[in-house]
Amino acid sequence: MTDLYIISGFLGAGKTTLIQTMSEHVFQDQKIVVIENDFGEAGIDASCLKSCEIMVTSINAGCICCSMSGDFHKAIGQIVKEYGPDVIVVEPSGVGKLSDIIKACLKRKDLVMIRRCVTVVDERNFDKYKENYGDFFMNQIRYADLILLSHQSGNFGKVEETIKKIREMNQEARIEADFWDSIPSSVFLTGERTAAAKELERESVQSPKIPRFFKTLSSPFGLAREIFTSVTFECHDILTEEQLKEKINRVIRHGDGTILRGKGIMRGETGGLLFHYIPGMLKVESSTAEGNSICFIGTGLKEQQIKSLFQGE
Repeated sequence: MTDLYIISGFLGAGKTTLIQTMSEHVFQDQKIVVIENDFGEAGIDASCLKSCEIMVTSINAGCICCSMSGDFHKAIGQIVKEYGPDVIVVEPSGVGKLSDIIKACLKRKDLVMIRRCVTVVDERNFDKYKENYGDFFMNQIRYADLILLSHQSGNFGKVEETIKKIREMNQEARIEADFWDSIPSSVFLTGERTAAAKELERESVQSPKIPRFFKTLSSPFGLAREIFTSVTFECHDILTEEQLKEKINRVIRHGDGTILRGKGIMRGETGGLLFHYIPGMLKVESSTAEGNSICFIGTGLKEQQIKSLFQGE
């Protein structure tokens, strides 16, 4: 039986960074495979993980909890058979519901055992996301058994206030507001599952086994695509850090709609450049990952407009 961990979190919360941290500090000397399900089509997060020598399987055509020809269920079986990993980490889309991801993973309980459902919560944008994106955001908190805060303001009072609001949605989960690499490994590896997660497990026992041709489930991606827009494109220019920041800021300032997440890998003058954007934060850093993909996710975005703004047209 292979241990499985689900790393959830709304757009830009820091899921990929957490997986990188866990691979270094929690899963040392273990064979890890990540099943990465990005809302965009760029595979940027997968490229970042692969640059850390983590084996990654990407499912970008749709949500892992809908049928999609059984891609997710097939991937689990192939990974266990071909690679025999010690650990499988599932990184669902930032707009996927954790409850649905858990249900999908329970369909393969013949091969994997869910050890932890971790949700990363962006403290800086907590109130905004809760108000505007309702169940997409809150579901990931309700079904987690370990919750980690990210993008903290440094204001202890604000941290305590956010924790109190999280407790209103989930009274059982362990909540950590410390630096991730300083949290004991045991906290990540095992812990008491919440009542909500246990209920999903009980329901899975009562449900019939998955048929040969997987039945179609309601897809969060279907609903998500009615609310969120993903604009993905390539840029083959060689840019400096300042030039890249200028292009991103031009899109943010002048584009229609609301950009909730931006990410990309570009070619810089001396190597790769990786950028991450969430409201209130833009970070550009050097990277060993290779690529030329840009992705913006939000509401009301216009694809051609964003491409033109990025190119400076």
